[in-house]
Amino acid sequence: MAQLFDEYYKEKEAELLRDICDSIAIPSIAQEDDGQGNPFGRSVTKCLEHILERGAALGFQTDNVDNYVGEITMGSGEHLIGILCHADVVDAGTGWNTEPFSAVVADGELYGRGSIDDKGPMMCCLYAMDYIQRNQLLPDNTRIRMIIGTDEEENWLSIDKYLKENPEIPEISIVPDANFPVISCEKGLINVAMTVPVTCNNKESDNRILLKLESLSGGERANVVAASASCSIISTDEKYDCCKLAEAVKQLGRKLHVPVTVAIAGSKLTIKLEGKAAHAMTPEKGINAISYLMELLFRLTSDEEYVFAQQNVLEFYHRYLGLSYNGEGMNLAWSDEDSGNLTVNVGLLTLTALNLDVIINLRYPVTKRFEEVEAALAMVCEESGAFMKFGVCMNPIYFDKNSSIVRQLMSVYQESTGDMVSQPISLGGATFARAIPNAIAFGPVFPDQEELAHEANEHYRVADYKRITEIYVKALLKLSANI
Repeated sequence: MAQLFDEYYKEKEAELLRDICDSIAIPSIAQEDDGQGNPFGRSVTKCLEHILERGAALGFQTDNVDNYVGEITMGSGEHLIGILCHADVVDAGTGWNTEPFSAVVADGELYGRGSIDDKGPMMCCLYAMDYIQRNQLLPDNTRIRMIIGTDEEENWLSIDKYLKENPEIPEISIVPDANFPVISCEKGLINVAMTVPVTCNNKESDNRILLKLESLSGGERANVVAASASCSIISTDEKYDCCKLAEAVKQLGRKLHVPVTVAIAGSKLTIKLEGKAAHAMTPEKGINAISYLMELLFRLTSDEEYVFAQQNVLEFYHRYLGLSYNGEGMNLAWSDEDSGNLTVNVGLLTLTALNLDVIINLRYPVTKRFEEVEAALAMVCEESGAFMKFGVCMNPIYFDKNSSIVRQLMSVYQESTGDMVSQPISLGGATFARAIPNAIAFGPVFPDQEELAHEANEHYRVADYKRITEIYVKALLKLSANI
């Protein structure tokens, strides 16, 4: 007789939580190849090794594919079900109340980078596999394989290499890296670098005080709403009053309702603006420090008292990007019923003597095509004299809400939670569900939970680790029974 899940979890909970905490303690932020067999840095390799060690300790077959991808497999049947996860995380950023890479439990919540994305749910899936194996519930004709990537938060080189060199693709896969009840579609994704040449105005005006941006930068990565941005302003204009400019900056900060700090060193004014980080798929949840700093600088010049030597880049940003996150300025304000609004996030910005460089993360509705977005961006470049270069781009994916995989996973979710109201949803994020056919994102964030992936103070309810482990048990068994 199979052991009741409640009994199993009571026995294994401390071990599972320890495994989650131990994996969080490894700051597995994907880096450049270190030339020593670690394609994404030693910390990522260390985390992958830790996960594989835990899989082996639970009695599973494990394989490390050149420190790019790990496999944890149970069963020996001809049919293969996949669980697609990733060992890497985004960097911590700022604003944490705890140490991001030292897991802390407070008020029933487990805090730490990766508690949601993706170390917590990955370990829960591993223990779901353990429950199935211990109770011999897997059909003889089926295997389950956890596939662990190592640069999901970056360029997906790990999964690309794996798919090229390991031709066996699971017939059906779940990806525990999103939301419940199930993700029926994921928006298209585009990373694009736009370069705006600086048209430098070095002539002092009789009426306006000429300012120069000595430095200007912000953000950490394309797929995170920028939490901070800063600039330094200098001027040789005889009418320039640094203290007066500082007061104008502080007043604009109050009008924009964003925290601004200023520092004066001689005739140089340094401005730092703090925003709020969020996942680029939901830019409305954050406060983009880059956009607010650019708006503040543009507004400094709106009353004709000041003008910047690099005025054209401020005008470019105001016209085409501004404070919007739906693409209105670039004629990209698109939406559809299945996937909602197009979103735009400026994740990185740097000013050099010659150019303004911005890295944009754009997520577009499933009914649109890459070529349509490309055409709109090309028009922006034609009008402004900017240049663009595309980085990682991914087509949207879509499952009919009446498809077999959606119906099966909805059934598991509804039976497990009693929630008969929530419906399949669209996701702006990019999960490994895009990597292989017939893969679909399923959990771990419940409808009543806040999505905190990529944010400061990322955390997950400890009690819900039990809920999702049981849900993943049921999902894997249902899929294996119907494969």
